[in-house]
Amino acid sequence: MGDSITRAIVVSVFFMIVIAPKADAGNRSGTVSGQFLKLPTNARVSAMGNAQAALAEGASSIGYNPAGILSVTNASFGGTYHQWFAEITHSFYSVAVNLQEWGTVGMGMTLLTTDDMPVTDQFFPEGTGQMFKSTDVAYTVSYARQISEDFGLGLSAKYIRSYLYNSDYRATSFAFDIGSIYDIPALRTRLGISIANLGKDLKYIYEQYSIPSVLRFGARITALREDDHLVYIALQVGRPNDAEEQYNLGVEYTFQNLVSLRTGYRFNYDTENWSGGLGLSLQSLGINGSLDYAYTNYKYLSGTHMFSTEIGF
Repeated sequence: MGDSITRAIVVSVFFMIVIAPKADAGNRSGTVSGQFLKLPTNARVSAMGNAQAALAEGASSIGYNPAGILSVTNASFGGTYHQWFAEITHSFYSVAVNLQEWGTVGMGMTLLTTDDMPVTDQFFPEGTGQMFKSTDVAYTVSYARQISEDFGLGLSAKYIRSYLYNSDYRATSFAFDIGSIYDIPALRTRLGISIANLGKDLKYIYEQYSIPSVLRFGARITALREDDHLVYIALQVGRPNDAEEQYNLGVEYTFQNLVSLRTGYRFNYDTENWSGGLGLSLQSLGINGSLDYAYTNYKYLSGTHMFSTEIGF
């Protein structure tokens, strides 16, 4: 256990050193592009206040902590549909395969797209007859390995493309995610650390902007474990490169490993606050998987709905 603790401390310190220069800038709202990379990619973690770092499990964890794919036994597929504001659709798809002693590999795709919109100008304010759309997409390849019995480490490489006007005006970037999971059975606690989107800026024509990197440190505490009842509490602190520190709190109650009720709160966010949702295990149908739903409330806008599934093979 001593070696595991040492590794966890070393990785944690490394994360702090890497991210600190970007996180010290404080509130820099409006100076970072690629905002779609901030959106949650799993309904379970979104319902639990987006306290995601220590909740990482299954193929969907590629989106927020690549070390989570180590929980995949053989192979797993994850999919998420998120109806966002103004007819904007956000979705995430992922697959992970356990290669046994070689570790676990995975791939993911994040997609944010608008509906077709009319092109307007000063002569045709009602539309020129042409249409356009904006699309953001990120392709991810992940690898994770169990360093010791209780400590796992994951790494993702990410290729980002952003289209402002069909495919005419676009920007590209490369980024990396790093994540770790450390289980402490004696304390019924799991620690998770992740860094997302360490990479080069996005450049649109002549303008160049950073991408939204963030350091997250979280814990998942088993508050209750009985035959029919399981309660998790998730805590997280995040240090984004365009805002002050953010805090996340989530609770999940599961009955008979069948139905889960979840709620959470986001602290120090500009518009998001509370969230809630539920999950349904598919084990009773003979399927190794789950269906999840999340609702996120906003201070000044209508709430959003997210649906996810995770299927193991």
